Amino acid sequence: MKGHELWNKIKAFSVKAAKATWSFLKKVGLACGHGLKKFFTGSGFRSAVPSFLSIGLGLVFGIFTMFIIWLLVRWKVFDVVNDPKFFLGVTKLLMGGFNQGMYSVGYMLYRAAPLILTGLSVGFAFKTGLFNIGAPGQLVVGSLAALLVGVKLQLAAPWHWMLCLLAGMAAGAIWAFIVGLFKSVFNVHEVVASIMMNYIAMYFTFWAIENLGIQNQFCIRTGPNRWTCSLAPNSVTVLSTAALPKGLAEFFGGYSLNIGIVIALIAVVVMYIILHKTTLGYQLKAAGFNREASRYAGMNTKRNIILSMVIAGMLAGLGGAVAIMVSDKRMFLEEGLMSAEFMSLGFDGISIALLGISEPIGIALAGLFLAFIRQGGDYMDLANYMKELADVITSVIIYFSALSVVLYQWISKRKAKKKTLLKGEEGSDER
Repeated sequence: MKGHELWNKIKAFSVKAAKATWSFLKKVGLACGHGLKKFFTGSGFRSAVPSFLSIGLGLVFGIFTMFIIWLLVRWKVFDVVNDPKFFLGVTKLLMGGFNQGMYSVGYMLYRAAPLILTGLSVGFAFKTGLFNIGAPGQLVVGSLAALLVGVKLQLAAPWHWMLCLLAGMAAGAIWAFIVGLFKSVFNVHEVVASIMMNYIAMYFTFWAIENLGIQNQFCIRTGPNRWTCSLAPNSVTVLSTAALPKGLAEFFGGYSLNIGIVIALIAVVVMYIILHKTTLGYQLKAAGFNREASRYAGMNTKRNIILSMVIAGMLAGLGGAVAIMVSDKRMFLEEGLMSAEFMSLGFDGISIALLGISEPIGIALAGLFLAFIRQGGDYMDLANYMKELADVITSVIIYFSALSVVLYQWISKRKAKKKTLLKGEEGSDER
């Protein structure tokens, strides 16, 4: 009898627990459904639709190009030493940062850090009505300042690498301040001033490396106890105490991933808070939307222009510091190498800002995506495709992004106009 009663109690408890669990899951499902509906019908998702479309179209274009190359080789239109492997190439491209497991994921995150920071620099300026095409120059002077502090000062970690980061941010801010000053005081367009400052930054860096004692040397043994040393066309590297910590290396398969990606993500959060949760962010965005209206409202537009450029330059300078504060990273005295290794990171920031619709979270995702695709491009030579095809795909994505934004705005205006006409016709029928 006691066993029968115990069984009934267990059964009743099980039924109650099952009903409570079902009720809870039902509420969670409704909440998730409402959240998803709100997400997909919200303005944030609608504004991101052009980016999603451009990514899809860019990847389709890249895969189609790979197929055409494979087809032309099969038809003997081109004579090549090694035939391209289409399916392997597509797999390597789409696998991106997962081609070699955690090792390639670590390298992807390492590459993404300065891209995210330069994207934030350009995107922040976009949000405030400015076009910071000077991010490459600000990044270069930020790298130079971090390199000088990382070589010339003898400090213990973590103070040394923290000071290098601050030096990079300060140098980028000062470089952008000049552009903001010309814009606000003399009404010189920021695009013109920024482009000029980019070249000044590059050649000033060449001079600084050669004359401030940070040029690298290589020595050749020419006899017993005799060495001949010459200056190399690059800089020295930062001291070990100035290099960013590599605490994430073991988790990512031994690759020396540093905390650069953590710094970049912290910058994303800070910029999101400034833009969307502070009075300063509201004032800067208001000046970007309508400078005359913000001036009429009593805002100091000249100060806002300078401040916007300073913050943008600070982010680009931080990206430069993160890029150079690696144990084996050097700056070059040759224009082509400097452009490829450092200046290109600044120009990539423009692409990332466009793809991320100038929103901090969108920029973080766009920076990770760009690093992901380029990581896939590095493995495409295993399928006998040139890795530069990944850069072609990225360029096409940016073109599609710009075109899709214009097309999406045109379609939205057409829909709004159609709704207005329909409402007008309904009103006339009621009368």
